[in-house]
Amino acid sequence: MTEWRSKNNPGRAAAIQIRDKQIPQPIVQILQNRGYETPRSIEKFFAPSLSDLHDPFLLNDMEKAVVRIVKAIDAKERILVHGDYDTDGITGTALLVRNLEKFGVAVQYYIPHRLEEGYGLSMAGIRKAIADHCTMIITVDCGSSALDEIAHAGEHNIDVIVCDHHLPGEVLPPALAVVNPKLPGSTYPFQDLAGVGVAFKLLAALYQRMDKPLEELHEDLDLVALGSVVDIVPLVGENRILAKYGMRRISMSQKKGIQALLKETGLPRTLTSYHLGFIIGPRINACGRMHDAQSALELFLTNDLARAAEIARSLSLDNEKRKTIQDETYRAARSVIDSLDLAPHRIIVLAQEGWHEGVLGIVASRIVSEYYRPAIVLSIKQDVAKGSARSIPGFDITNAIGQCRDMLVKYGGHGQAAGLELRHENLERFRHCINEHARNLEDSIFEKRSYYDIQLGIDEITPEVVHFLKYFEPTGIANPQPVFRGEDLEVVGVPRVVGANHLMIALRQHDRVLPAIAFDRAGEILNIEIGKTRVNCLYSIADDSYTGKRKTMLRIHEMVKVGQ
Repeated sequence: MTEWRSKNNPGRAAAIQIRDKQIPQPIVQILQNRGYETPRSIEKFFAPSLSDLHDPFLLNDMEKAVVRIVKAIDAKERILVHGDYDTDGITGTALLVRNLEKFGVAVQYYIPHRLEEGYGLSMAGIRKAIADHCTMIITVDCGSSALDEIAHAGEHNIDVIVCDHHLPGEVLPPALAVVNPKLPGSTYPFQDLAGVGVAFKLLAALYQRMDKPLEELHEDLDLVALGSVVDIVPLVGENRILAKYGMRRISMSQKKGIQALLKETGLPRTLTSYHLGFIIGPRINACGRMHDAQSALELFLTNDLARAAEIARSLSLDNEKRKTIQDETYRAARSVIDSLDLAPHRIIVLAQEGWHEGVLGIVASRIVSEYYRPAIVLSIKQDVAKGSARSIPGFDITNAIGQCRDMLVKYGGHGQAAGLELRHENLERFRHCINEHARNLEDSIFEKRSYYDIQLGIDEITPEVVHFLKYFEPTGIANPQPVFRGEDLEVVGVPRVVGANHLMIALRQHDRVLPAIAFDRAGEILNIEIGKTRVNCLYSIADDSYTGKRKTMLRIHEMVKVGQ
């Protein structure tokens, strides 16, 4: 059984009054456990303000970047925006293109082809800038490690402004400006912006310098929210502010692409981070995984509703293809893992010819979830192995890969995700090297634990608690949906299987009964004796049911019979 742990529960908090609202004790306790210890900080959590965003000029090189862009605007120079093929890069590119055009800039744009060019600022993008007579390139969500590419641009008298959030290498590229909160020595107060978030800060600085009202830029916060949530950056600090206001914008967005996506997916106008991360985001990513991301970018730039609807439909079809290929690849990967003695493999490194590069990150994530070990999944093509890595909490996968950098062609990423490329002949050396690095770490890192916020009985789930849980949105990394521990809950009524593989039950405690659903747990129906079975569980609370009727129900994450 996975160990269940609470999150720093220091004692029982008291309910507090903020303005005219009484915040229930369980909600206060959760927030205090997460570091919001004063009424003022709790109020800021529930009601963040755009005025709380930091001065964009605190970012390294921002002054140099803005001065150069203003010069380009005045001289009517041509600028190329070079993005990336995932949702963060696509939304960041669309954000810059839409807003630079407001200043009268002749903007070109380029998104690399994942399968042909791979991640990052590409030579093909540089060549496009040269061919289109651009005198400046602004990167989005890439560029911090593109030493050769940026040097090549400089040889053609093209200034490059890097706008990125990835960890830079030991040597910075020879760009005119590198705007990145993760630069060594950066004093910017918040380092975890998404790529689209850094692009937003660049534009905010430009708007200030050009004395243009920021309210016009805020109209595009829907793009910032979408890119930030889907890129799985920590949803605290500036990210929480940008995402919260941006998600409100989605409900009133005038962008034909967002309207078409909402219609295509059948989603309500009021969205949660789940809708962005698991329904809309995968569609936007799918075209870049399957072929190229040009259509996804066009979706956010077009003013033609019919064209937007056509693109939204094609993204759904791409996503269905992606799911099929992903499942096939995952089954093949599982087959390889099952043939291994996993004892010496703290980090699972898999490589095979023919695996589709576009789904390797998702496959790696599924392996991490099932085996609770970092996973690196590579596709071999000729003499090169290229793919993606995903990790577990507490293990910096990009740093671990960097310990073996002499065997790599290139790599880059975050603590929890990375991309890499190496020659096939170095594969076994790399597998041995990265596992040697992992063997020096504490065993506890690789022991799976499930965390909950507080213990909460069913009788303590009041309408006020349910109401305030909604204000935790947008939830995600560093601000997860609150999870509760329930003890000695009685299973009542007749359990049943719903959907593909879900268990629907009712749980009772102290004469209070609530419906509950355990996703992908239908097999546990065989372990339930009506009127006898009692369970302990970890659960979250939803204000709607599986059938769509508005009522409070529990969503069970983990469940064990009392006495097991």
